[in-house]
Amino acid sequence: MTTTTTRISKPRTPRQARKMNDTQAAILNTIRLAARAGDPPPTVREVAHRIGKRSSGQIAYHLNALVEKGYLTHDDGASRGYRLTERPGVAILGRIAAGEPLDLFDDGEDRTLDLATHVRAKPEEYALLVRGDSMIEDRIFDGDYVLVRPDGEAREGAIVVAVHLAADAEAGAATVKRFRPEPGGICLQPANSAMAPIHVDAATWAREWTIQGTVTAVYRPCPVRATK
Repeated sequence: MTTTTTRISKPRTPRQARKMNDTQAAILNTIRLAARAGDPPPTVREVAHRIGKRSSGQIAYHLNALVEKGYLTHDDGASRGYRLTERPGVAILGRIAAGEPLDLFDDGEDRTLDLATHVRAKPEEYALLVRGDSMIEDRIFDGDYVLVRPDGEAREGAIVVAVHLAADAEAGAATVKRFRPEPGGICLQPANSAMAPIHVDAATWAREWTIQGTVTAVYRPCPVRATK
């Protein structure tokens, strides 16, 4: 009889110690996509193929590093033995401003929004936590999560994540607004009559701004109150 030993990830270390490099992030995303699609975990060879790497040994090294950092568990002897330590969901990549732009991503935010029992999000979608009240007339409130579909293009009137690449932040700054082309440039329109829109001329938009994605849904946890 063959005995399979499950190697459990270590207790979670401080976030600084759990940081991933680009290869590890790509590997973890590949395993998350499989889990969210209901597929079995990919083999080491399949992971290598999906992220465009030739060396299975290199992938195995990074998989084991993800186990050590607490992201995965591993069933020794199983070809599909690398599994997520957390339930698959939509990655929360940071905070999004519904007022003045904030830093696009925050190293202190590294969680997952579990939508498995509510909606079936597309694998490429991600979530952002809203901070601010500039979109309240579109019923997007401070503390809500917006589900975002990555897309560099935006149709007129869509609610988008617009990123100011020249902002004083390492990854730029982002805000959620309605996208409205206008003569000579772009208007980022808030849904709050007390706030002014952001007008950007065409040259500045092309040089300093980009569309990160389009908002497809709003998720608002509803606390359950005990009844007498």
